[in-house]
Amino acid sequence: MAIKVYQEVSMKTIYIICILFAYTFNTYAQKELWGVNDGDYVNVPGFPFNYGKIVKYDINGENPEVMHDFDSIQGYRPLGRLFLASNGKLYGTAVAGGETGPVVTNANAGVLFEYDLILNKYSVLHYFGSDNIGYSNPDIGVIEPTPGILCGATQNRIYNYDIATESMTFSNPLLYQNIFTSELMKASNGYIYGVSYGGYCQNVTSPLPYLGNIIKYDIVTNNVSFAHSITCPQREIKGAGPRNQLVEASVGKLYGTCVSGGINEFNDPDNLKGGTLFEFNIDTDAYTKKIDFDFPTIGARPFNLVIGDNSKIYGICEEGGASQSCDPTNNFGALYEYTPTTNVLEVKQYLNLCTTPIRYPQFLMRTSNGYFMGITVDGNIFKYDAVTNEITYVSTFYKPLNLIEICRKPSYHFFDVDTFDACAGGTFNYDVQNTNAINYQWKKNEQDVIGQTTGVLNLTNLQASDAGDYTCLMTNECGTTTTMVLHLTVSCLGINTYADLDKSIKLFPNPTEDILNIKLPENIEVTVTSIKIANSLGQIIREQKIQNNGAIDVSQLQTGIYVISFTTNYGDWKEKFVKE
Repeated sequence: MAIKVYQEVSMKTIYIICILFAYTFNTYAQKELWGVNDGDYVNVPGFPFNYGKIVKYDINGENPEVMHDFDSIQGYRPLGRLFLASNGKLYGTAVAGGETGPVVTNANAGVLFEYDLILNKYSVLHYFGSDNIGYSNPDIGVIEPTPGILCGATQNRIYNYDIATESMTFSNPLLYQNIFTSELMKASNGYIYGVSYGGYCQNVTSPLPYLGNIIKYDIVTNNVSFAHSITCPQREIKGAGPRNQLVEASVGKLYGTCVSGGINEFNDPDNLKGGTLFEFNIDTDAYTKKIDFDFPTIGARPFNLVIGDNSKIYGICEEGGASQSCDPTNNFGALYEYTPTTNVLEVKQYLNLCTTPIRYPQFLMRTSNGYFMGITVDGNIFKYDAVTNEITYVSTFYKPLNLIEICRKPSYHFFDVDTFDACAGGTFNYDVQNTNAINYQWKKNEQDVIGQTTGVLNLTNLQASDAGDYTCLMTNECGTTTTMVLHLTVSCLGINTYADLDKSIKLFPNPTEDILNIKLPENIEVTVTSIKIANSLGQIIREQKIQNNGAIDVSQLQTGIYVISFTTNYGDWKEKFVKE
């Protein structure tokens, strides 16, 4: 159960690793890990306030990049896990912020947001806020039980958000001060399940800590009910404080953990025991405690479960586990494997600070390349290989709370300007700013443009025939993206266009007593957007917009010499005229 960080290898091994790396890079280059951190809330003078971030990593948890910085206006403190919906966009929640939301009361109540992976664009979908606290402060993320419908929860109400109609509906509230503690999940019977903690016992006037319930939600009737209550007198038997998303390891069998309760003592000031692992049968609503965690052997305070190969389940304990020789006074948690069919739990790794900063794990996930990625309470990322039983420290950048894996299709920068006017004989270049496509093909009017197979459209010696609507078709292993349309016109005559323009624009009559007419060239599509008239001292005395080939009334001007200047789509043009 050793924790390994470094290992000497031979040159032959390095060569083999390079070959494997090249294959792995091609296979997993577009697969990324995305997560959130909830920022730093200590308002220290001179220290920048951090409202939280969306951060992406490569599939191995390395090469971090901040994709969005939260703020107080558009929401902050994202606690829940991000979710990749069927439309290819990410969705999540922030528990606070949103002061500019449409609801005036309790406006600092959090947001539901969308992140467009193709355009790298963040937007708020819904501002939470109401006099009823049940409609505010979403601590958990969302799922998509029905295509186009997001399902999440505020503190005590489940909500559904329709992406197409941008509408939000809320369920009836949880009673007895229960609060949702983790993302919901859709089981094989079509119902939504989640867990809560808190609440009062019957005939008890004050709440007891770390109680909990399994919640059942019917998305058709929008009704929330208690599927199973972990009652107060039984918390030392069943467990208490379910805090993490349930998993369905086999059809009809949900598994979860309680961070407290059970029969084993735990070195805790409240004497709340070490926690349990349980099974819940969705057909019979039967709850069965399967494992009692203990502090010195298995570990204590179990967090989320992850389904591995052969229907085995992997999990982590935040504390406890065997002490290490380098630090016998501390126990920093454990990583274990559980087999439901035999009800056998095997500790695979005890975490320690002897060789790596891996301690107190609070999150675990599995990636498509077969590894388990974990996060500690300090925000350190580690990787576990179940085949070799090796655990490795990876990164501490940006300290994420959780991660998801996505396979990201080609992305590009939103076209702030999508219409361009170019000159014949000149060049036109446009970079879509893509970094993750493998193949590119530019199209004009939906037809391939020969030779344009990079992320930059490069047209030289432009002709009138080059005008049209351009898009870039980008592909990688995750899919295909077609960009917005670039509208290109070729309407001027080339490098001598300005000279041609200068000769072609005419003012008449000049001199004039009242009306000054403008004649534009017939072979160049010139658009005049505004005119300015200046006196002999250079002072602007009139500024206005006119239509092409328009007439300007100068009858009110005093007699003298004036300069009129035009702003056009090809630049500025000026000429003198005489007012009689």
